[in-house]
Amino acid sequence: MSEKKINLKQIADYLDGKIIGNEDCEVGNILPLDLANEEDISFLYSKKFIDKLKTTKAKVVVLEEKYSSFNNSTSIVVKDAHLAYAKLTQLFKKRIDKIGVSSDASIKSNRIDPSSYIGPKVIIEEEAEIGKNVKILGGVYIGSKVKIEDNTLIYSNVSIYSETKIGKNCIIHANSVLGSDGLGFANKDEKWEKIEHLGIVKVENEVEIGSGCTIDRSSTGETILKSGVKLDNQVHIAHNCEIGENTIIGAKTAIAGSTKVGKRCKIGGGCGIIDNINLCDDVTVTPMSFVTKSIAKKGIYSGGSMLMEHKDWLKYSAELNRKIKK
Repeated sequence: MSEKKINLKQIADYLDGKIIGNEDCEVGNILPLDLANEEDISFLYSKKFIDKLKTTKAKVVVLEEKYSSFNNSTSIVVKDAHLAYAKLTQLFKKRIDKIGVSSDASIKSNRIDPSSYIGPKVIIEEEAEIGKNVKILGGVYIGSKVKIEDNTLIYSNVSIYSETKIGKNCIIHANSVLGSDGLGFANKDEKWEKIEHLGIVKVENEVEIGSGCTIDRSSTGETILKSGVKLDNQVHIAHNCEIGENTIIGAKTAIAGSTKVGKRCKIGGGCGIIDNINLCDDVTVTPMSFVTKSIAKKGIYSGGSMLMEHKDWLKYSAELNRKIKK
C-alpha cells in the first residue's frame, strides 16, 4: 500500500488522460474496483468487470471512454487502460532513496559510484564496477570483474558470479543466480568429465529477472538476455542461450543450452524448450508446452496435453501421432 497522496491533475497529466468529474481531489492508494473506498483510485481494463465498476466506492477510476458512462464517480479517460494502469503503479511505487555503503558490507572494489547504495552483508569482490544510482540490497554477492550499469536494482540474496555484465535500468529479484556453470560434462568410462564454463552472462538494458531464476554462464562466449527481456520467477536459462529483445517468459520455464529465442516472443509458464534450436521473432508458446524443434514462422504454438486418465491419454497420444504422420 502507498501512503502518499497524489493530486488527480498530476495523475491525469502523467497518464495523458482526461478528467471527467471532480478535478480538485487527491487519492492515496490503488485498489481493485471491489476493494477500493472513497480515498482510492481504481481501474478498469476489461468489460468482464463492468458490474464491479457500477458498484465501486472508488473516488476515481481509470478507464477507456467506452466504459465511462458506467462509472458513477470521477473518471480519468485514457486510450489504453491496461497501459495506463501499468504507469499508474509506477507513480505510486515507493522508491529506494538510500545512498552509501552499509558498515557491515564487505567491499574489495574501488569502482563503486558514490550515488549508489550497498546494503548490509553485501559482498563485492575485486574489480567489480558499480554504476550510478545502483541499489544493491542485503546479502547480495557480486563476484570479481562484474559490471553493473546505472539505475539497476538488485534485491536481497542474489548471487552474481564473476565477469557477469548487467546493463542499465535492470531489476533482479531475490535469490536469483547469474553466471553459475551450465550442465556440461563429457562421458568417459561411465563417469562424467567436467567441461569448465569459461564464458559469461550478459544482461542488456531494462531487463527484469524474477525471484529464484538461474542464468548459466556460457561454456565459451556469452549467454545473452537482450534489452527489454522479462523473466517471471523460477525461470532457467541454460548456457549459451540468447533471448531476444522484449521477449517475456513465464514462471518455471526451462530453456536448454545454445537455444536462441527471437524478439518479442511470449513463452508461457511451465514450458520446456530443448537445446540447440531457434525460435524466430514474434512466437507465442502457450503454457506447459514442450518445444522439441525450431520454429521458423511467427504465430501461436501449443505442445501440451489435456489432463485425463492415463489410459485415455495413451489412446489420445497414439491417435494424434497417427494424424501428424499422415
